[in-house]
Amino acid sequence: MPTTLDIDTLRSLIAIVELKSFSRAAERLGRSQSAISLQIARLEGLVGHPLLERSRGRVIGPTPRGAALVAHAREMVALNERAVAAMRGPASGERIRLGLPADFLERDFSSALEEIRLRYPKAQLSLRTDVSARLKEDLGLGRLDLALFKRAQSNEAGAAIAFEPMAWFGRPTAFARGDGAVPLVAFAEGCAYRDEALRSLRQAARDWTIACEARSLSALVHAVKAGLGYAALPEKLGARKSLGRADGLTDELPELNPVELALGIAERCEIPFARTVGTIITERCALA
Repeated sequence: MPTTLDIDTLRSLIAIVELKSFSRAAERLGRSQSAISLQIARLEGLVGHPLLERSRGRVIGPTPRGAALVAHAREMVALNERAVAAMRGPASGERIRLGLPADFLERDFSSALEEIRLRYPKAQLSLRTDVSARLKEDLGLGRLDLALFKRAQSNEAGAAIAFEPMAWFGRPTAFARGDGAVPLVAFAEGCAYRDEALRSLRQAARDWTIACEARSLSALVHAVKAGLGYAALPEKLGARKSLGRADGLTDELPELNPVELALGIAERCEIPFARTVGTIITERCALA
């Protein structure tokens, strides 16, 4: 009988060798530790050799035979992923209409686009940026095939793929106003960051005014650094743009709720391909 190596088992072997832990490998792969252990035991029985060096229950590394198999396993897993991507990817010349919040272009979108092109060289992306509310609307009207948009935490339809904790950013001198209103630097109406800022201020019964309505992330950042007002942004995004936190103004600025990042896919769009593209962009742009 021919010997057949299971791709999922090879993924488990690679994860164990990389992480030097059965438990961490199980977490990465979304399986139980006992299931991972059983896979490796069956694999060692199949190939007829121990594959992992262990000491006091800890994984030290692969055995010489294990290292040789891991090298083959990486090639086999990569080939399997390329084959699946080829079958699930878009047809040659097919154009995918992608919608993104404008600030994603100033995160790490270039590396996300490079990875998408590497995985799906025949795909053609048509990109449009806008505020989240319009992206969501256009997806529902069939004007977009795939859209990442931000919204308040909810039970709405659409896959929530990330949650971004929010914080206030700005210089203390921005409060130098006679009427006591909070000066805001925000994107246009329909932006989830702006919506969350206004929600929190209304709930705290605080007056506010739009000191600057920015059309791009760079414009918003410069306005905040110039002291025009305060912006509600994801914590990581504000830190990445070297903006100062307004943590010392807790009496003036109310607490913000996290903003949810959702992936919306048009009904006629190829779901596995679209979800992969959305995941790549999320990992590169939202979670960096």
